[in-house]
Amino acid sequence: MKRHSHAPPPHTHTHTHAHMHTCSNAHIPSLFSLPSALSLFFLYSTTQLDEVSAGIIHMLKAAAGFYSAELDTQASVEASLTAIVKHAPILIETCQHNQAVMRAMSGAMSLPSSSAHLSEVEEARSARVQRARQHGGKRGGREEEEENEEGERGQHPAVTKARAAAQLATYPSQSVFPHLLSDLRREVEAELRDMQEEMEKVEEEESNRAGAANAEKGGMPSARDYLLSMQKMGVEKTAVALPHLIRMSSQLDIDLLSLSSKELEGVLGVRGMGDVLSTSAALLRLVQTHCKEIRSMHESSSSSPPPPICSTSALSSFLSGKVAAGMEDDPLLMHALSTLASTHTCSASGWRVDLDEGWTYLELTCSHWLEMEERMGRAAREETSMDKLKALVSELDQSSLTNDDLRARLVSRMLALTNVAVGDVCVMCGERGIAVRFFPCRHSCACVECVMRELSSEEEKESLTSMGFVSLKGSDTKLACFECGRQAMSITSL
Repeated sequence: MKRHSHAPPPHTHTHTHAHMHTCSNAHIPSLFSLPSALSLFFLYSTTQLDEVSAGIIHMLKAAAGFYSAELDTQASVEASLTAIVKHAPILIETCQHNQAVMRAMSGAMSLPSSSAHLSEVEEARSARVQRARQHGGKRGGREEEEENEEGERGQHPAVTKARAAAQLATYPSQSVFPHLLSDLRREVEAELRDMQEEMEKVEEEESNRAGAANAEKGGMPSARDYLLSMQKMGVEKTAVALPHLIRMSSQLDIDLLSLSSKELEGVLGVRGMGDVLSTSAALLRLVQTHCKEIRSMHESSSSSPPPPICSTSALSSFLSGKVAAGMEDDPLLMHALSTLASTHTCSASGWRVDLDEGWTYLELTCSHWLEMEERMGRAAREETSMDKLKALVSELDQSSLTNDDLRARLVSRMLALTNVAVGDVCVMCGERGIAVRFFPCRHSCACVECVMRELSSEEEKESLTSMGFVSLKGSDTKLACFECGRQAMSITSL
């Protein structure tokens, strides 16, 4: 029986359709034999026959045989089309994942390197550091500066590239860049291996230490001991992991520390990053908190006590990793900070850049405070004019430094100069001669007339003029020394 060819489909030339008929008799059956199907599979999937690869194979089989005049081929096409319905959801999902990754990659691949971007914002950052150097912790438009820094951080190329890498880890089924993530890990393979080994060593050492401590106590650890051990291990693991993460950020030009723990673990293919990221955030927060305390000193009321960090001894101790008296900082965090502050810097790591800026601000502030104390201490010891002493006291009061002892020495020096200037003249009126001594301070600085005005009873006034002595214990008179301001318990005439 003669076979009639079907009419050509719309927009298909007759000679092309005839050619497909000719080819179908010779090639279609062998193309869709089992060996040929396996060849297609190995062409599109180098690992295993997963749903995506199987769906694509069925799509290719259906497309290649759709216009065939062979009955067996059409039956195979029908089976492939039926199978495509099963695989369509995963194919659509993979396509959507591909688009998400491509959108992220299209933004990341056109960006400059972090070092190039850093040169664009370096001028603004240098200006902030210079202000810290000049003012030694004075406040001035810090909120606006922080907003500018947030804008700079959001536009940083390394952050955008980190988001792209996170998309690769979030959508592992994407098929556009199947080997890019493994290539990234290979590039930092040595750092990854060293980081994991050092973190495992910290875990092993802390576990052995805790086990030995429990053995000495003869029992299970208390909840407190367990939590302290976990905290110590978390900080120590962070201290060994952060330098590696920063070096990897530099190598890849990707801000790894800007990722969430899940994203970071997906990008690097390692576990245990949650504690590292939370501890690194606590470390940076500690530095930034003390920077803010110093900057906000002038906003606090005069009755509010100054933050403990606002002294050279406390700030010097903090920068050396020690806890000063009155400070409530975690010693483990402080020790880790002082160690990390001297490690490898990296323009691609926002965390490291922020730590550098905060740490530099604290170092410059401490240096400025030390210079102030040395200069003012020298003025309190040497011959100094009254105007200069007043200027120094004003400078100390306007700074964020707290040093009550130094201020008292400067004021005492000013009083001494006042006494020298007035000689034997009453410091209150500046006219009459000195005739009264205060106790217990023993200062002789007032005339009788000025003291008489301060006495509340006629008996006390009579006692001073007739006997030359007045006891003020239990008296309604509240008389303070005219020179030092100390409460007088008694007065005598000279």
